[in-house]
Amino acid sequence: MCGIAGIYNFSEKPADHALIEGMTKRLIRRGPDGGGVWVEGRAALGHRRLAIRDLSPAGAQPFHSACGQIVVAYNGELYNDREIAATLGRTRGFVARTGCDTEVIPESYLEWGEHFVERLEGIFAIALYDRRDGTLLLARDGNGTKPLYIRMTRDGLHFASETKAFLADPAFSPAFDPAQLSHMLALGYVAPAESLFLGVRQLAPGTCLVIDRQGLRERRFWRPLRAVEPSGSLDHSAERVIDTLRGVVSDQIVSDVPLAVLQSGGIDSTLISACLPEKCDVRLFSVRFADRSHDESELAGIIAGRLKRPISFIDLARADVLQDFRMMVDAVDGALADSSALATFQLARAVSRYATVALSGDGADEYFGGYPTYRTSAITNRLKPLLFQAVLRRANRIATSMARPSDERIGKGEIIVRLLDGMASASPHASWRRYLRDANRPDLYGVPLKPLIDSNPLAGYAEAGADGRDAWEKGLLADQRYYLPGDMLIKTDRTSMYHGLEVRVPFLDRRMCELAGGIDRRQLVDIKGGTKIVLRRAAERLGLPAEVFRARKMGFNLPMNALLRNELQPHGDRLLDRHADILEPHLSADSIRRIWREHREQKRDHRFTVWTLLVLATFKEDTLSL
Repeated sequence: MCGIAGIYNFSEKPADHALIEGMTKRLIRRGPDGGGVWVEGRAALGHRRLAIRDLSPAGAQPFHSACGQIVVAYNGELYNDREIAATLGRTRGFVARTGCDTEVIPESYLEWGEHFVERLEGIFAIALYDRRDGTLLLARDGNGTKPLYIRMTRDGLHFASETKAFLADPAFSPAFDPAQLSHMLALGYVAPAESLFLGVRQLAPGTCLVIDRQGLRERRFWRPLRAVEPSGSLDHSAERVIDTLRGVVSDQIVSDVPLAVLQSGGIDSTLISACLPEKCDVRLFSVRFADRSHDESELAGIIAGRLKRPISFIDLARADVLQDFRMMVDAVDGALADSSALATFQLARAVSRYATVALSGDGADEYFGGYPTYRTSAITNRLKPLLFQAVLRRANRIATSMARPSDERIGKGEIIVRLLDGMASASPHASWRRYLRDANRPDLYGVPLKPLIDSNPLAGYAEAGADGRDAWEKGLLADQRYYLPGDMLIKTDRTSMYHGLEVRVPFLDRRMCELAGGIDRRQLVDIKGGTKIVLRRAAERLGLPAEVFRARKMGFNLPMNALLRNELQPHGDRLLDRHADILEPHLSADSIRRIWREHREQKRDHRFTVWTLLVLATFKEDTLSL
């Protein structure tokens, strides 16, 4: 698990050695154990290493094939490298020189060409250069677990694990992309194939980019799908989940460094812990919140006791919240306003003191129907023909004006607003995830964003699930293809890698994803039966505490309003009031002040918009103003 960077010039102009050194250096937190660069002609690859398998220098990158013709810089972890190595041994006489999974990548390319990526099971962002003919290949895993950003330049392209690497180039003048700024204000993150900066994008999840003598081309090699005719009883499906997850977890605990599980009181991480091999030395880590409405530590302790696993509890610090907030913003390059990123950042720091690898339950909600909004979508889909849209819109405006800040995870007023908003929308699931309301856009948008006032920033989210058969399935697919790579996986990757911690995600193994895609929808979500039905049945069959499979989903969230009212209020007063012009010309300083003051004085609940503005302003001050 590492950080990569690269340069590829379309002409024969030599790649800049000093520049690739600078780009790689800016990724040092992703790989604190070593680094290297390789430069030859038009191409350059850089790598920062977080050593996990074969800790010797033999695992250093950029890595060359045995014949010396293929060079690879790779960020990620393969779980089927041994099977691939065995196949290559039979077909090519391949003999491993190291204990690293990296070694099979160049040899697989030599055997199967660019289609080797379809054979990989794992999380990865790969840069491969073929010295024989000057071909460059970039690839990103199917769910977008590992990041890869691309910037077109005057001479060719640059790529890197994080956008901060591009700041090493004096020719790069970072400027906000108005469309993605609008998107982030609306949803709290940029689109999963874009970035916050003009001229920078992400390679889409499950995509391979190739530059060769024929030019530049991209192709999608995998994406989440739902089966047309799933079958099997609930008990049968639950047993398949258990058997598959046990195999996946067994594959993912391969490591030469200490391992951990990020254990909440929820069903996802509990199933992972329950599927660990009995003799595996893995410690569980759980978070404690002083606010009982956010705390699951008691249940996590019960789970650890039932599984006979050691557990450590982490009390998230509030003494240095502002400092942690600033570092979190730096970690995500200002492009994520999910408040749980701060809690994940603090958790990753604590866990990294014990372990270098951790397993997480990320992805289970999106693939196995864990969000209550899926049930609401199904209900709304039935009620919508009976509802008058004009009445709904008016009720929404009234509810919005009456909603007040609350220390609850999501205040009752906010829940009503989102429900009404979704009922009045053509894409209800996307609407329920909205941050900035349409009514605030005209005043908040500055000149660069004014042309976007009449556009729908939620359109991409809705389109991602357009091939779903109804509102429920559209929402599920949209979350898998859009929300998961755009928000959840960005959060996990950036906050963990900032502390040199690799997080593996068993529920996003392709075997689990394809299993989930073939499970009857009534075994995932039912209007009467709740959410994640098959996972709850799996937990029950494993003999886990009833509190686990009967509990309502809590999520991993910080007491956002409490922080904005206390530790972060002076920071907000400075950046969103006295110096609110820091986000001009893109956003109106007067509107920023109004939103901040209304929230601070508890006249309106603007918590999600305020948090987003504070992230953007902090990023602008700490990074772009340097």
